Amino acid sequence: MNRVYEREKENRGEQIMERIVDFHEMNLYVRYVQRVEGVEKLYYLPWRIIYDNFLIYVEEGSIKVQFENKDILLNAHELYIIPPFIKNRIILEEGGHCWYYGIHFDFVYGKDSEDFDEDVYIPENMGYEKYLLTEIPVDERLMHRDVYSIGNFIFPEKIKMSDHAQFRFLFAKLLKVFHTQELRRELLLKSLFYEMMYMVIGEISISGKENNLDEYEAVSRYLSIFSDASASDSKVSYAQIALEYGMSPKKFRKIFKSVMKKTPKEYSIEQKLQKAKELLKTGKYRVNEVAYLVGYEDVFYFSKLFKRKMGISPKDVIKTN
Repeated sequence: MNRVYEREKENRGEQIMERIVDFHEMNLYVRYVQRVEGVEKLYYLPWRIIYDNFLIYVEEGSIKVQFENKDILLNAHELYIIPPFIKNRIILEEGGHCWYYGIHFDFVYGKDSEDFDEDVYIPENMGYEKYLLTEIPVDERLMHRDVYSIGNFIFPEKIKMSDHAQFRFLFAKLLKVFHTQELRRELLLKSLFYEMMYMVIGEISISGKENNLDEYEAVSRYLSIFSDASASDSKVSYAQIALEYGMSPKKFRKIFKSVMKKTPKEYSIEQKLQKAKELLKTGKYRVNEVAYLVGYEDVFYFSKLFKRKMGISPKDVIKTN
């Protein structure tokens, strides 16, 4: 199942296709592995866009992951997964020193999973040489790649690994394998990273209350409505889900937006329109039929909304397929 969302890029709208998969469809691909030492007076990383998922794990010390609207402090043995296309940078507190590991990865190996040029990663390894660069230029080619996410699972903002010795051991082994050229390299990378992700997901399950898992489960529950059924099959509202988890609709909207970067209503509309586009492409339905199937009784409103959000009219989708 796909969902379409918009990100602002250089003051203009940019549509990125995000494909939702479940754990059965997940096919992890490790693109780049690194271990970085940060010393406050030497380390500098400009603002940048990451084009894949970036798992960052603090081995020693602490770092601050900065976004345009918030900061996340990561201490020793804590990790965070930065999703694609989010502007960010990593900084150290005054007088700070740290070691951290990083993995650039995709949840699914797909047509856009080829490795990136080394220049994409050099700023993380050679940040101290970038003092005059305030922002790393955007690679337009990579801004158009498809990305994947786990539809029925939300990763908390940060996760503290209780068995940090084992997790660090796996990271060190992953880094060593990454820099080898042996025949089994890709298989070893994949198996090690699966083991690490298994530990991460297990940690979330064990320490759910500490990581506010109830809130994330509520968001996952709402997402599952669209991944387990057609866009219009379910009549469950986000207000009902909020009630199930003992929170007000207002609080649920706030939590949902902080996780998904959009409101529940915006997400619902995107899902319905994406489903409508898929139906229109089959050529089996008229526009008014598709509008009804995805939950719109007013075909004129549906057509206007579809063109505004998708950049093409429903009739033109039928014509071009």
